[in-house]
Amino acid sequence: MFGKLFKRAATKPVAAASNGERPAHRLPIEFLRKLIPIGEQDSKELIKLPIALCQFNAGDIVFNRGEASDTLIYLYSGKVFLESANGGYTVEENTFKACYPLAAHGEHSVSAIAQTPSQLIYLPLSLLRQSSAQPHNPLANRANPPAELRNSPLFAKLCAAYDADALQVPSLPDVALRLRSALQKDISVADAVKIVNLDPAISSKLVQVANSPIYRGLKPVSNSHDAVNHLGFKITQNLVTSVSLHQLFRSTNKVLQQKSQQAWKQSIQIASLSCTLAGLGKKINADEALLAGLTHNIGVLPIITLAGSLPASEYTEAELDACIDYLQGLFGTFILKKWHFPDTLIQIPAQTGNWYYDAGEGLQLHDIVLLAKFHSQLGGIRMHKLPPLNTLPAFHKLDDCALTPDMSLQVLQDAKQQIAEALAFFRA
Repeated sequence: MFGKLFKRAATKPVAAASNGERPAHRLPIEFLRKLIPIGEQDSKELIKLPIALCQFNAGDIVFNRGEASDTLIYLYSGKVFLESANGGYTVEENTFKACYPLAAHGEHSVSAIAQTPSQLIYLPLSLLRQSSAQPHNPLANRANPPAELRNSPLFAKLCAAYDADALQVPSLPDVALRLRSALQKDISVADAVKIVNLDPAISSKLVQVANSPIYRGLKPVSNSHDAVNHLGFKITQNLVTSVSLHQLFRSTNKVLQQKSQQAWKQSIQIASLSCTLAGLGKKINADEALLAGLTHNIGVLPIITLAGSLPASEYTEAELDACIDYLQGLFGTFILKKWHFPDTLIQIPAQTGNWYYDAGEGLQLHDIVLLAKFHSQLGGIRMHKLPPLNTLPAFHKLDDCALTPDMSLQVLQDAKQQIAEALAFFRA
């Protein structure tokens, strides 16, 4: 391993970095704004951050795997190698990877060695929890949107519609809506079956799912009554909602229809990966993971709907994509609130873009979806912008940190078949 090349133990900088007497430093605000996720704070707050700057020589050990830590560490200058039990990676100044923390957990899961003379900044670890716990609202700082949206009529109209509570929220298909409403009361299996049978396609899908490897019982299920009885009300409700969502991802505009189907395919991919990861963690139900994955990008729908009401000359495809990236999380949470979904699902669209979101102890549904999104981007065009997996709070909530690089590849391999089956299932 790389660390074995260096015989020099941690020297004075490390001692200085581990006590409470580090001198405060003021760094350029432009640099602080790049740091993820704390750079999203107001400039006045960034200036007040209690920053300590420590120097390391080439070969110095910055920290060792297994050591306890109460600091959030970023690279300011130089080059550092992060060594894990399964390999390692290099972080260099002025790269996107340097925008993420080198360490962001109470116990270091990797060792860090300075490859060149380097400067590292230290912040209280509590800042990460404070920054990531804030609900993400991209319109809170509306005066400073992404450059491609500053003069966009589409963006302006979307903001105005949101402010006026006039976004066109898609309605849940009738069967899903009726079943959700009925299950708020004390109903029988027969009552639930009557609602499910109003849509023969959904009824057929429910029987198909009940006979799948995840839910299969001792006897084959041949009708919707047996399916509901076998699955139970909660799973039936989640599955009926999941099956009916496909009907919403449609547009009469050819270009926008492609965007809709692209979003639906992505939601299926995240849902399938979520199911795989739920099985790995063994703490989240597969039906909940499926529904959470399918709705994580539901906020794309009002954006496509409003774009479809405008002349194509009023926006470019780049503007549309930028609006989707910037607003779909906020709009997704808005939709799920309107649909009266449970709180465990409502915040997921807004938080899946926040890699360091941490709502507390224990693996939760949003952790599964966030890790699924991470894995969906491995090997893709956005892979270079991914944070180190070992710095994510969600990663540390899996038992024994089950996601090593090799395990991540296995997760992707296991999910391939599920994704293919899910695509066929929802398209049929």
